[in-house]
Amino acid sequence: MNTMTTHPATGRQVEFVNDLLGKKQVPDHFSSMLADAIANATLTKSDASAAIDQLLAMPNKPKPGETVSGLQGVLGSIPKSKYAITTEELELAGVPAEFKGDIAFFELKEYLQRLYIRQLHGAPGHFNRSKIPMAAVEQIVSIIKNDPYKYAKLFGDHYSCCGSCGAELTDQRSRELMLGPECRKKFGF
Repeated sequence: MNTMTTHPATGRQVEFVNDLLGKKQVPDHFSSMLADAIANATLTKSDASAAIDQLLAMPNKPKPGETVSGLQGVLGSIPKSKYAITTEELELAGVPAEFKGDIAFFELKEYLQRLYIRQLHGAPGHFNRSKIPMAAVEQIVSIIKNDPYKYAKLFGDHYSCCGSCGAELTDQRSRELMLGPECRKKFGF
């Protein structure tokens, strides 16, 4: 009889996870889940290893006293991804821009070590990108920041692809979350 045994996370793994939790911008649900697993000693070696990979993929918190330039700091508060927001939500938030249709699509990406957010038009693989009025950027980011996964998932649901990068989803777990395996790390899954 071959029974599979699970081994508890090592002290070094727990120490590294705790260190990363203090240094990375971690979604609350993921941070709580890890803290509970550590407190209850239910974190396994393999779970700790997977958590470390996910934490390493998340953006760093600004260091104490370090100021990230205004717009870059705002944009750095959400994962680099594609997002969809209903125009109704945008209107209710008073976003000072006009959007056509019932859903507006956005992309936050990094180019030459700077973050940019653009509105997307068209179809995956053939998107056109347009600038967003500066007055609207902070409000759009604050909407996304409330639940980044929700807005990435809405993008994925609409286009039947990974809500973060737009890739085809090739396994059941990815299709359930509308995020591929690598992109899930950005959202703490």
